[in-house]
Formats: sequence, structure tokens, C-alpha cells
Amino acid sequence: MPGKYSLRLSVGSWTSTQALTVVEDPRVSKDGVTTADLREQFEHNMRVRDLVSDVNRTVASVRTAQRSSGASPDMQAKLTELASHLITPPIRYSKPELQTHITYLYSLTTATDQKIGRDAIDRYGVLRKELDQRMAELNKILGK
Repeated sequence: MPGKYSLRLSVGSWTSTQALTVVEDPRVSKDGVTTADLREQFEHNMRVRDLVSDVNRTVASVRTAQRSSGASPDMQAKLTELASHLITPPIRYSKPELQTHITYLYSLTTATDQKIGRDAIDRYGVLRKELDQRMAELNKILGK
């Protein structure tokens, strides 16, 4: 975001602080992108970043539970089914699953300074809802 910031560098007991001013790229301003648009993009990207973190933690939890020697065959089956909705198989031309959709949304809106499209905002809502359902499903399987 355009604005005034302070940068601090510390090495051992030595510390230095410098002021930094970030200005809008004039090419972006020329294209009609406003500071309000950039703020909306930043806020959207922070929500999607958190979504990426949540899906990655969920996938890690599923994989850890699948490797657990204490998981019953029924639990293993439920975990495998859940994983099939979260993780894209490593086979060429596989159907993308939830984790892939979420990381794609993140890459879609972080590459350039732009006004966030309504479709990206709506897609975030759909993916957030689906991930929340999958996380609840995992918690139920794990008895949490």
C-alpha cells in the first residue's frame, strides 16, 4: 500500500531505523486504479493468504492422521475420502481439488496492482465456505 513506513534493521546490539515512502506506480494510477482499489486488493489478498494457510494446515493434518498407526480402517477410509476433495492427485490432467483452487485464487490477485473483480471476491466466499466444511469434517473424523 502507498504510505509512509519505518524500516528497522538489527544486527546484534546495533539497530538502525530508516523512513520509507511507498508511492503508487504512475502506470497503475494512469489506468484508473485508485488508492481505495489498492486497499481493497490488499485486504482481499490478506484474506486469501489466510485461506491458503488454512488449507495447507488442513492438508497437513489429514496427511499426518493418515500416517498415524492408531487410525482405524474406518477412519482411514474417511480420511482418504476427505483428502480426495482437498488434494489434487499428482497425475497429469487431474481434476483440481480445493487446495489447488485456493492457491490459484491467490496467484490470480497478487501478480499486479489492480481493482479486484467481483468474481474473485465471490470465489473467495465459495472457497472459504467449502474449506470451513472440510475442516469441520476433519474435526469430526478426528473426534475434536
